[in-house]
Amino acid sequence: MGLFDFFKKIIEKPETEQEKITFSEIEDWIKNKTKEIEAKEKDVLILIQEKINVFTNELKEKINTVRNVNIEGKKVEERIKFIVNEGREKYIESVNGFLDSLENLEECGLEKFIGGVNKVFLDFDKSSHRSYEKTTILIGKEMVEIKKSLKVFSGDLIKVFEENKDVVEGSKIVPFIKLKLDQITDIEENFEKIDKIISSLDEKISKREKENKKILEEIEKIKKSEEHIKNLERQEKIKLFEGELKKEIFGLRQLIDFKALTNFFHIFKEQMNLVKAYKEDFHIRFKKDNGEEIIKLLNEAKLNNKNISDKIEQINNKKEEVTKNKQEIKKDKTQELYSETTKIILEMGNLKNEKDRKEKRREKLRGSKEEIVERIKNNLEDIGVDLDLDCKED
Repeated sequence: MGLFDFFKKIIEKPETEQEKITFSEIEDWIKNKTKEIEAKEKDVLILIQEKINVFTNELKEKINTVRNVNIEGKKVEERIKFIVNEGREKYIESVNGFLDSLENLEECGLEKFIGGVNKVFLDFDKSSHRSYEKTTILIGKEMVEIKKSLKVFSGDLIKVFEENKDVVEGSKIVPFIKLKLDQITDIEENFEKIDKIISSLDEKISKREKENKKILEEIEKIKKSEEHIKNLERQEKIKLFEGELKKEIFGLRQLIDFKALTNFFHIFKEQMNLVKAYKEDFHIRFKKDNGEEIIKLLNEAKLNNKNISDKIEQINNKKEEVTKNKQEIKKDKTQELYSETTKIILEMGNLKNEKDRKEKRREKLRGSKEEIVERIKNNLEDIGVDLDLDCKED
């Protein structure tokens, strides 16, 4: 019938004169184009409906002619008459169904309406093919007239559809572009949110850097102070005294005759345990009880002498020096400041990591936006519109 290829033809890219717009103009262009398409669709649908009305009235008259053809007087076998009558009834039934479907098509956009018309013709072709052939056995001229009407009507529709391919294409592409613009709007809103977060993170990082700088300056100031320098000197002196004290304690051990002590206390278990403990680790044991136990053992065994007493006195003097210097050491103010600056550095690291994540998210969104813009450009080209991307906002 000629109509069954029209839907394929109608979706081919229309050849239109190239229109140029900038990205900043695209929203107004969509509003205007939508109104234009809706108006054109309305006009085309009215035109098609008028053609349908004319065609249906014409077809009803011609089908009535077919219905009124008298085949009983024809000189053919009764079997042939029966086949033709049966075919005619079924064909008339198919035509009535075809006209009813055609007259009741919903006008829900030109593209869907075209699809509906196409389906009506396809269904009619399937349902009427065999009955048409049976009917033409005896009713040829009238059936040919119906076929001519269908062909003329389908040709008229094809012509209307082809003349308005740009309306069909635009009705698909413009809403798609509107959807993509909405996606760009969402992306730009996310850009704004991310930029605010990054700006806030920069402020926090800057604030922490200033705080850290101030603390480091305070530390340097403390390090140069007289009190801090004296503290360091006392700490060095304490280290010196402790080193000398260790040597004095070692010297004391050398003066003690552990063999004589062992011989004296060998039958006394408690005393022997003490002697053994001092002998194995004299320095630790001496520091633990300030040498009281060893002096007691030496006195009891009558092994104490002036050299040992003098050495013990020297040790006690050194210990007093160490204690005195430790008492004079002031609290190191830099320690708390170092702890604070360490905490700030960790916080800055966390803030910078968060900023990196947001910047990566922003770059990902930027890539998505560029892809969408490119798709919009390609779709506009399909309907003869050249989009100037240089004018789009970042």
